[in-house]
Amino acid sequence: MHTLFLTSSFRRSASLVIGLLSLCLSINAQTGNATKTLTLSQAISIALDQNIALQRSALSLESRESNLSQAKADRNADLNFRVSESFGLSPSDNGGILEGEGDWNDSTSASLSSSLSLYSGGAREASIAQAKAELEAASLDYDYDRQSLLYNTVSLFLRTILLSKEITIQEEELSTRIEELERININVENGIRTQAESLRQQAQVSTSQRSLAQAQNNYANSLYALKNTLRIPAIAEIVCEDSNLGIASAATLSDPDLDQSLTSLEERVDLNAQKARLTSAEQNLLISKSGNRPSVTASASLSTSYSSKQTNNLSDQFFIDHPRASAGVSVNVPIFDRRRTQLNTTRSHISLQQEELQLEILQRAARTALYQANHNYHTAKLQLAASNEQLASTEAALEIERSRYEAGAATLLDVNSLRTSRLDAAIAVEVARSDLFTSRLEVAFQDGTIESFLQQTLQSSY
Repeated sequence: MHTLFLTSSFRRSASLVIGLLSLCLSINAQTGNATKTLTLSQAISIALDQNIALQRSALSLESRESNLSQAKADRNADLNFRVSESFGLSPSDNGGILEGEGDWNDSTSASLSSSLSLYSGGAREASIAQAKAELEAASLDYDYDRQSLLYNTVSLFLRTILLSKEITIQEEELSTRIEELERININVENGIRTQAESLRQQAQVSTSQRSLAQAQNNYANSLYALKNTLRIPAIAEIVCEDSNLGIASAATLSDPDLDQSLTSLEERVDLNAQKARLTSAEQNLLISKSGNRPSVTASASLSTSYSSKQTNNLSDQFFIDHPRASAGVSVNVPIFDRRRTQLNTTRSHISLQQEELQLEILQRAARTALYQANHNYHTAKLQLAASNEQLASTEAALEIERSRYEAGAATLLDVNSLRTSRLDAAIAVEVARSDLFTSRLEVAFQDGTIESFLQQTLQSSY
């Protein structure tokens, strides 16, 4: 668990770094400078530094820390100083104020008072415990938001690389089909092929062009989503560096240990955050029940005053004649509060039950998600093996069919059908490689070990 307490100087430094990076990216985009290339480790670091949702979570943590400080401060005595000055017009010996007669007078008073709650029916202690639980929940929420950001950033980064590879495959396929069309057109002119074959091949070229345009659009949208997550201006030009992470890791990834993952799941930060909220609800119930209990408060005051009606001067009145001091203890015993305490207790009990049910919902959902992620990983592993076999088979079959077509033993339709199958197989291999890593990453996210998994995989602390 990470506990974050941001200081004002850190926030200013972070804002400065963010501003400078955003400015540099904007200048690069506007002046046509070299496109910024990002590695996966760099993307993760930028996301952790700049993501707005994570910064909001950090501010929520700061707010909870302030609430705890306030709850602790309520244990201390308060001290208040009050001074007042008033002017009045009163009847004189010559007549009343409505007759145009009267004497002006002024009076001044000052007081210093303090009070201390000696016993509040347990509400004060419960308030501190509640604030601590809320602070712990906010800290754990921040950790979970951090883990979610890691998962989303890596997933978006790998998807962007995958779509980039799909564009490359589509471009190669389009180039091959254009070359094939040119050869067919030459053969049509020489009377070797028919015009129908040329038209069929032209249709294949158009299909490849449409597929390429769609792949390029998907890639652009994925880049926009990644830039939004990293808080990079949409106009900035970035390229994700293909470190072959998914390809290299596909054969070396360790299979998840389900039993170990189930053990780790019990300490998942979002579940612990909900347990902390449950503790907060329990303390809130104690606060509500304290309304039926007596409270004890100690108080003390020191006051003095001055009036112009009196003959003594200000100094004598303020410091000799009028100073008064008092101290006392008051006990408040609630007798009838129009059922306010009873209703507050009922509402607090309902809130407690809601938090208990929410914890059960989260625990069930977390366990189900872990089983699903584990199943998805093993499915992706099988799909990668099958995709590799399919690609090898279709490439071999395509070479044979092209030779048969050149010899006149096969039709162009047969060749194009196999070429389409080879294209699908090549894309399927890249998808399966990416899915294998992403599904393994999801297992680590679901059991709460995503940070250690990424650090081991990337060999970087980002």
